[in-house]
Amino acid sequence: MVSHADVAHYLRFGFVVLRRAFDPEPLSEEIDRSFREGSRAPFDINVAGGHVSGRYLPMMCERTPVSLALLDQFADVAAQLLGTHVLPVRAKGVLYHGDTNWHTDSDLDVMSLGCVCYLESLRAHNGALRVLPASHRNRFGSSVQARSNALASLPGLAIETEPGDVIVFDEHLCHSSSGGSNRRQWRVDCVADPTDTNQEAAVRDYFERLYVKGWDGGYDVDLYPTYGPHWRASGRPWLDRLDQLGAHGAAAAEEAALKS
Repeated sequence: MVSHADVAHYLRFGFVVLRRAFDPEPLSEEIDRSFREGSRAPFDINVAGGHVSGRYLPMMCERTPVSLALLDQFADVAAQLLGTHVLPVRAKGVLYHGDTNWHTDSDLDVMSLGCVCYLESLRAHNGALRVLPASHRNRFGSSVQARSNALASLPGLAIETEPGDVIVFDEHLCHSSSGGSNRRQWRVDCVADPTDTNQEAAVRDYFERLYVKGWDGGYDVDLYPTYGPHWRASGRPWLDRLDQLGAHGAAAAEEAALKS
């Protein structure tokens, strides 16, 4: 699926678009059913000084086989783009409302990327993801507010997509969206498997920041757990490593707090 040109584009610009990478219909049906079954309430969070709202739930269990198959598929893509072994993180469905300010998804010294699939046709005027090519290599300010102020007036590059396309981007790449209303997104992130103790500490920090006690995503934790029994019994090659690095424990603590 990934060509040498794709790898070169990703390394240079911090993103690449893989057209017609999967059949969108089964995923569209699965994400709609999952939200009907598992969504309890919308979320509203602050991102780079602005509000982002919508609905959210993990898609990591026996009820989401299409999502898990895509996780397997895109973990291989991520390994090719990063040139190393990777660990897939939480696959999730999100229904976004409105705009998102310029921001990055990580400020840690960890190689990580997101694989994002939209299930509506998106153009510049109706919420397509916007990026600043090669911004993963630059620093626009030491704080979220400074970076947001520096980027506020930039239009960026709108990545227009059809269902079935996947955008893969470095989590340090500056991105945003504008002009959109409701749009369904499926996403899985991948992080490079650390090879020394310093990298291991950074990846542990990555997971601790990702899975936060007290954040309520508004979903049914029992029906749609992040790393539930189905995932833990799946035999996937990353299970032991995710356990060693604290991902399973951090996600379990986050979801246990929602039940208390």
